[in-house]
Amino acid sequence: MVNSTSTTDMPRRHSVGDNHSNNPAPSLRSACSSASSTIKQVDSTLALLRPEKRVDEEDETQSITSSHWDTDLEEDDFSDGDEAKSDKKTYLKVCDTLGVIPVSRFGNEIGQEEIKINHRFLKEMGTKAIASVLLRNKTTSKLHVAFNELNTRGGIYIGQLLSKNRALTELNLAKNNIKREGIIAIAEALPNNTVIRKLDLSGNGLGDKDAALLAEGIENNSSLHCLNLSSNKFAEASGVYFGTALTYNNSLLELDFSWNHIRRSGAEAIAKSLRYNDSLEKLDLSWNGFDDIGTADLGESLKRNSTIKELIISNNRLSDEGLKNIAMGFKGSDKLEVLNLNHNLIFNACQGVNKILEMLYKNGAPELKVLAILDIKLDHDCESLLENVLAKRAGLTVHHGCKKTDSFVTKKKETNPFDFLKVYLDKNKIHASDLFKRLDPECQFRDSLSRAEFIDGMKRLKVMSDFYLDKLVEVLDMDGDGEIDYSEFVKMS
Repeated sequence: MVNSTSTTDMPRRHSVGDNHSNNPAPSLRSACSSASSTIKQVDSTLALLRPEKRVDEEDETQSITSSHWDTDLEEDDFSDGDEAKSDKKTYLKVCDTLGVIPVSRFGNEIGQEEIKINHRFLKEMGTKAIASVLLRNKTTSKLHVAFNELNTRGGIYIGQLLSKNRALTELNLAKNNIKREGIIAIAEALPNNTVIRKLDLSGNGLGDKDAALLAEGIENNSSLHCLNLSSNKFAEASGVYFGTALTYNNSLLELDFSWNHIRRSGAEAIAKSLRYNDSLEKLDLSWNGFDDIGTADLGESLKRNSTIKELIISNNRLSDEGLKNIAMGFKGSDKLEVLNLNHNLIFNACQGVNKILEMLYKNGAPELKVLAILDIKLDHDCESLLENVLAKRAGLTVHHGCKKTDSFVTKKKETNPFDFLKVYLDKNKIHASDLFKRLDPECQFRDSLSRAEFIDGMKRLKVMSDFYLDKLVEVLDMDGDGEIDYSEFVKMS
């Protein structure tokens, strides 16, 4: 894409080592300036990924490839046909060395293209065992380890895995409470990783200091296509860091910033970055604080951007003025296909919606197929104009209308299947963990049951009717892998 904007207007590439007086967030940048030395200290202290260094005494902070483990994986002397078998043997040996209980699901899936071990409460040492096995694995390209409380060292081990493994293309690290040192390791691995395509860091409680590190990693990565940073604590300064990263990164196709606290200068920085970025196709900014300030730059950027196909900016406190700003971007937006403006409650004369419809009627945003303006009340003029737009643009779908409030709607309360489960547990005076073991006595030491095993056991014990049992199974098997996890069952019960 060729931009008309002068390169002199582009934000300067930032580094976590920068500490300039014109920094909008000097305290954060100052804290991040020590990141490089912190990383070196972590490397030195933990002896991360230095197999040549001997560790004579057992130390849980040693490298995941330490020679202390003496595993087949390090020797790398197996044939391709025996790789999965050797990796499983290695995994069991490492678990024994670390004193952790092996995850049977992981052992069974070693060697497969996709491994799902969410909700296993791996914590730090469990993660270390898994990372050590996958370090040189050449067959597994998708790894899901969400909801596992990786914390600090778990994040470090994953970071080192990203540094060395050249097979992983998708990595789900959602909801793991990854601490700062772990983020440092992950961020440091990104610039040199040329195979990772999809990374999920949602729900990790990450803040502005973490954003400074991640932004540099993203800015210098050339392989990442999809990045999920939703449900964190990124605020104004984070938006500035990520805005600079997006200006120079031209590999990202999808980016999710939803459910954060990005506003003001942070919103402006992200909006301005779209003038220079020529790769991003889907951007989710919902549930932030862009308001009208951020949309002024967003509208201007839409005129010049030639790649954005889907833009989600719902729940951002936009007013009529904000919608007008976005509408002005339709003049040059020839790729936009989906625009989601839902739940930006407009209480005035709907001038913003009217402006958007006017631009669409004049063939602005010619490729737009879906416009979502739910919970924005339309006046008579808007409704009339909407009819004309839909008549002229047959390929356009507009989702609109307001939900009735609870005072106008009487809902029948649905019975929760967990209510029946609680009644059964209370009546029999047992814990959920005991019930899980009774479902299949022959498999009481397993950490998961198949759907069929779970259903058969529940029916045999007459816990609830088939109707509610089916609902319960759907909730417990949210990832659709056909397994009911022990830890998740106990947690949700």
